[in-house]
Amino acid sequence: MWHRLRSYFRPPPIASAHALRTFVEERAALVAQKCAIDYCRGKTGLASYALFTEKTFIDALDICRLETYAAVLGDLWIVVEGQLRPNAPAGQHARLCEALVGLYSAASGKETFVARLQAASLGKPQKALDVADHSAQRLFETLPIHSSYRELDEEVVYGAVRFRMIAVSAEMQRRFAAPELARQLLAQNVTF
Repeated sequence: MWHRLRSYFRPPPIASAHALRTFVEERAALVAQKCAIDYCRGKTGLASYALFTEKTFIDALDICRLETYAAVLGDLWIVVEGQLRPNAPAGQHARLCEALVGLYSAASGKETFVARLQAASLGKPQKALDVADHSAQRLFETLPIHSSYRELDEEVVYGAVRFRMIAVSAEMQRRFAAPELARQLLAQNVTF
């Protein structure tokens, strides 16, 4: 019983490329979905029950979640690069970026992500707060609430995304077996 409780509250370290990819994809989906749905429910209050049964709204919410997911996914990979960079030996940083691009699974916007990752990798390592506004902007632009009703809520939406991204980044810091992850990613045969 104690072992189950401990494993529930202290998940295992992330030490493989597969575990890393799963973690990043799950957290990107969580951030995108939670921020979009929480905002819509909060904005519409008691009317949210009826709104969430409307096909037009549900379709627009799905588009919002998918587009935000792609943005958050790219932003989280940039944060991963910043956390793994110190563990890549000198001269191997470009190879680490190639491995991360290989793990990036969103088919649409791959070229955009590659350009963003390359630009981010040239500067200081990016933290969640450094990249969260990119995802927040995508969420805000695609929210299925009319722009006249959300015009004063931009900072609220940005704050929600920043908060969730920082929480994911903190979880990365706790769970990453960074030296092992970097070693494994650098050892992979990367082909595109």
